[in-house]
Amino acid sequence: MSYEVEVGRFLNLPLKKTIDVDLVKPMEAFIKNNNLNKSDEDLMRSVREFDAIRKNATAKALDKHDSSLKVLYQYYDQLSSLNKKMPFCEGVGVNVLFTWKGSLDKKKLTSGTPKLSIANGNFELLCVLYNIAALMTQIGSNSNLKTDDGLKVGAKYFMESAGVFNYVKDHISRVVGNLAVTSDLNPTTLHSFAAIMVAQAQECFYMKAAAMKPKLQAKLAAQVATYYKDAANAIGSGERISSLNQALEQCQLKRIYYECRAEYHEAKALVDGGSYGEAVARLKRIEPPMKILMKSQSKNLVGTDLNAFNTLYNAELKQIEKDNSFIYLDMVPKPDTLSPISGAVVAKAKVFDETEKLSAKFNDMFTALVPLSVHNALEVHDGKKKELVGRQIDRLRESNNLLNGVMSSLNLPAALEDVNSSGGDLPASILEKSRTVCSKGGVETIDQLLKDLPDALERNRQILNESVRVLDLEQTTDTELRQNFGDKWTRKPSSELTAPLRQEAAKYQNIIENAKKADAIVREKYHTNREGIEILGLPEPELKKKIPAAGSLASLKGNPVIVELKMLCEKVETIKAEREVIENELRETKFDMTDIFVQALTSDGAIDENPLSVQHLDRVYQPLIQQVNESTDSQKNLLANIQRASEQFSVLKQQTAGGNQREEMLKKLAAAYDGFQELSSHLTEGGKFYNDLTGLLLKLQTKCSDLVFARKTEKEYLMRDLQQGIIGNASEVADPQVPAHIQEARSVPPARPPPPASAPSAISLSSAPVPAPRAPPATTQAVGPPQIPAHQQAPYAGYPAAQAGAAPAPYSNYPMQTPYPPQPYGYPPQGGYQPQPPQQQYGYPQQQQQQGGQYYPGYPQQQPGYPGQPGQPQQQQPGYPGQPGQPQQYAAYPQQPGQQQPPPNYQG
Repeated sequence: MSYEVEVGRFLNLPLKKTIDVDLVKPMEAFIKNNNLNKSDEDLMRSVREFDAIRKNATAKALDKHDSSLKVLYQYYDQLSSLNKKMPFCEGVGVNVLFTWKGSLDKKKLTSGTPKLSIANGNFELLCVLYNIAALMTQIGSNSNLKTDDGLKVGAKYFMESAGVFNYVKDHISRVVGNLAVTSDLNPTTLHSFAAIMVAQAQECFYMKAAAMKPKLQAKLAAQVATYYKDAANAIGSGERISSLNQALEQCQLKRIYYECRAEYHEAKALVDGGSYGEAVARLKRIEPPMKILMKSQSKNLVGTDLNAFNTLYNAELKQIEKDNSFIYLDMVPKPDTLSPISGAVVAKAKVFDETEKLSAKFNDMFTALVPLSVHNALEVHDGKKKELVGRQIDRLRESNNLLNGVMSSLNLPAALEDVNSSGGDLPASILEKSRTVCSKGGVETIDQLLKDLPDALERNRQILNESVRVLDLEQTTDTELRQNFGDKWTRKPSSELTAPLRQEAAKYQNIIENAKKADAIVREKYHTNREGIEILGLPEPELKKKIPAAGSLASLKGNPVIVELKMLCEKVETIKAEREVIENELRETKFDMTDIFVQALTSDGAIDENPLSVQHLDRVYQPLIQQVNESTDSQKNLLANIQRASEQFSVLKQQTAGGNQREEMLKKLAAAYDGFQELSSHLTEGGKFYNDLTGLLLKLQTKCSDLVFARKTEKEYLMRDLQQGIIGNASEVADPQVPAHIQEARSVPPARPPPPASAPSAISLSSAPVPAPRAPPATTQAVGPPQIPAHQQAPYAGYPAAQAGAAPAPYSNYPMQTPYPPQPYGYPPQGGYQPQPPQQQYGYPQQQQQQGGQYYPGYPQQQPGYPGQPGQPQQQQPGYPGQPGQPQQYAAYPQQPGQQQPPPNYQG
């Protein structure tokens, strides 16, 4: 890789240098501010990889090899794609200041190398393209010029670089605006580079044609000289750049050299044709410029073959002049009367296509990255596209159904086939229809497809109902908690949070209802045509018995009415085939609106989806819509002609015995075949529709389940916070009423503890009027609620009672989530669950059961999914399996005086 202009046999252009920038932080900030998958670690990893790709392409030294080009290709392709999704620009985009130094300007002592800094991704793209073109010039110049393959490679890179320079020239002014560009990005300089590269490519083709005829070599050399002349003029008329002085001189010298080469080859061609006089004139014509070249101090810029050519030219001039003087004696014309040599253009700048990827195997690192507004606009646009396509397909199918109905009612084309057959033969069209029905399974296939529809419908209905059920259950729970906790329940109401999911569910519910109606129509159509389909499914001998024989219609052969009717029937088949092609084109036509919406978002800051969608849908589908219109319009005249000709045909065959019965049967079979084809199509589409709908409903169910799980987790955290708040404020709660002897004991200092052998205080406490024993007075602590071990914490106060007989959990195979956190002291037992008799814990005596099966309030009830107490039957919420290995629920402290009593409707 070179960073200076190198002038050898060919001109090498230097690469631009840039200043390293950090892309990670600005890109992450943009993603966070615009809510673009900000939690997606894969996206963040792609951002870091993209930053590494830029460093690899702009900071490291690149060899003059294809592998280095691939590095630049990779960065350019990724940046080009990303810049449309995540625009690099000030304000609404990723704010990164790209700085690029001039490659042709020498460093100045006071100001350093000129550079240009712009916060614009398009500027970065153009500078990378410049480096790609410059590296192409270096690889092309470094190719093996002694082989045909090497010359071909060199010409290829020179032409491609010329196209890239032209592209940068055409776009740089629009990107930089009024800012002053560095010399290498000046449009006049870029034009000069493109002209030089085209000349060098033409020179490669000339060198490759060394073994060809002199006439062709002369034309190629003349065009080389013309291209170098254009290049010299471009350099001379552009910005004065000292580093290009030698390049200008090389272009001027090569122009002279290849003009001489062209004259030499033209002279050789004249000698081959016997025109020695003009050959001598052309050789003498190049004598002055050759002397100039040989005396030039820069003749090495032309190439190493200049001396060899000078020797060859002089020898040829002497020999040809001698032959003409002694043998041919042709008159030598004056040099100024010779006609110019026309050039043969072989080399041209290859136009750079910005829509094509430079990398052979491009893998977009940010495929899933689309701004939210663009994603929403794409969804709306896709809906409009599907609606438009569906409407046009329905028009085609309605027209076909009308056409098939008319043809079936007229028994066409089967009635015409009877004209060419004997009375007992089956019409060929009926046989063909019978084979088609049999090949597709006949009635059995339709029966199986119809049998599958209710199952598919019910499956989708169940998934949808389950999705709505879990939302309803979550909303009910949230409403009850909000009523109990009041203002303390601060999270967003479920009714607001689930509104989009409910709207989506309502949309699918409407789709299912419409599908149910469509299924009923299909069933009715099947019952109407079932008998005819069964007949068509019979073997040929049995089918023949079902169709009455016809009278002989041989006398009608060649009748103009028959001929016209056959032609009209052929038109019917043609128009149906055309409609099938139109329908396929409507289905298969695809175009991506992502770039258009992203561009609108970048330029306007918002997306006006409707006019953009209408404009592009009209542009893409208008030709197909026009074909649909023409097809439906032409059908009107076609049906009118068919009916007229059919009436004339009916008059001709009125006298045929048995014709009416046969005709009615053939009509019935034709209608049955059309019905079979339509049923097969609709039922196949219906099965696919239900399968696709299942996938969509499963996605909806996943969304609902995820939301419910997230809300449950949020509920647990919120309830835990509320519990901590209640515990923290416990000291502010009034003390429970205690017996008088305990109050008296608190008023005097505690006595020394009695000897361990006696326990009078425990005896005195046994007569205390309290429901459960307290600690001895001598060891009773000061005021405050009793301290309950963490594993014995009672439920929250105010927690809503679980409904008895609640519906089972929607996903019985889902793992149980963390149980509800323990509730505060004194919470009434949960309604609908049978409390367990308290077990003796920590040496406290077990409480006696009250009359009527009730227990003292304060005992924690079994939460869903917890195992029962030891020795007691396990209580579970319906549908939830008991969880093995869960910690045991311990009985709470007995009721203290003054605590909350159970609700009136509490049932033990």
